[in-house]
Amino acid sequence: MINGIKPKGLKCSRCDDTMPNGRLEMGYTQCTKCSTEEKVSCHTIYPHKTGGYIQVVSKEQSDNLNRLDRRGTSMKASKHYKPFTIDTIDTPTPFKNRKCNKTYTSYDKALKQVLDYFDEWGYEPTLRYLRQMNSSGDIPLMTRVKIQDVITDMYLEPSPRALTRHFNK
Repeated sequence: MINGIKPKGLKCSRCDDTMPNGRLEMGYTQCTKCSTEEKVSCHTIYPHKTGGYIQVVSKEQSDNLNRLDRRGTSMKASKHYKPFTIDTIDTPTPFKNRKCNKTYTSYDKALKQVLDYFDEWGYEPTLRYLRQMNSSGDIPLMTRVKIQDVITDMYLEPSPRALTRHFNK
């Protein structure tokens, strides 16, 4: 309806073709062939698992939002991942059965060293010291884990003073 008058059919202002009434009701004076206005697009927003809603945006914004959003639905192509290849080995190298000739500090000696360190420095520095002993190759990983369990149990064990009950007299 234009100025309160409902026309039966109006011609395009550029090409003089007749326009559909739907375009006239929306206030357009040009047909879809002559129009310079771009089509609107949408972007689907999911605030949670279900119940998504659509936001009307321009085509350029929609492409950008779908590129950024991992749930973008308007992507025609699949995600572009880096190609990978598996190299085949013609002749495998034979396994050399070598015995480990590394000598470690014994468990009892390492435990005594770490307990002395714990008494002097406390829990956190002792864990760093134990980690350093393992990374330098003085003790194997299993020994480190066992000693760390002992130190943690000692740290978490309440003191005798904490076990006494105090009553208000």
